[in-house]
Amino acid sequence: QALTLFLAFPSLVGKIWLMLIILLRMAVVVLAGYPLYQDEQERFVCNTLQPGCSNVCYDLFSPVSHFRFWLIQTVSVLLPYAAFSIYVVHQVAVHIVRMHCLVHGCKGNKGLSSPKDVKELCGSAVVSRVDCGADTLSVLNFSGAYTIHLFIRTLLEVAFAAVQYFLFGFFVPDRFSCHHSPCTSTVDCYISRPTEKSI
Repeated sequence: QALTLFLAFPSLVGKIWLMLIILLRMAVVVLAGYPLYQDEQERFVCNTLQPGCSNVCYDLFSPVSHFRFWLIQTVSVLLPYAAFSIYVVHQVAVHIVRMHCLVHGCKGNKGLSSPKDVKELCGSAVVSRVDCGADTLSVLNFSGAYTIHLFIRTLLEVAFAAVQYFLFGFFVPDRFSCHHSPCTSTVDCYISRPTEKSI
């Protein structure tokens, strides 16, 4: 029963969201983003021969690598789910031990003589209804923790979207004008494949 409870969480919507984050987003970032952005600095061409000017302009244009930013975003959004999963596994293990103690009347650690006993009890795939006492089996409620984890994930998504907007915007221009030392005048730089990157 406890294993069934664990498998029932998170909800169907949460599972779909997680699959989209892991499969779709990682596929887009790795298969589409990496080839598109791996030569970004090499193809950032500025109409100047001033040493160091192109590098300074590129740093102003892209203070953080898009690809690394998206990888950090994906991992950060997965962290609340990992914390929630660890919490659920811990609570289910504690619940199994408590039910065992209720049925067998153990006090303290008497019923489970060693950590190995606890591992065997928690590791068993099926806990029989007779062992657990079907009448005394309670249902674990993870709705509070699940809601908190969803709220944190949503906040992270919004925060990263805001940071993305302030760092890069949502559209890649075909030309970037730059006037910063060591550039002696305003320099026009051209970005490779701006339309594809915007899309």
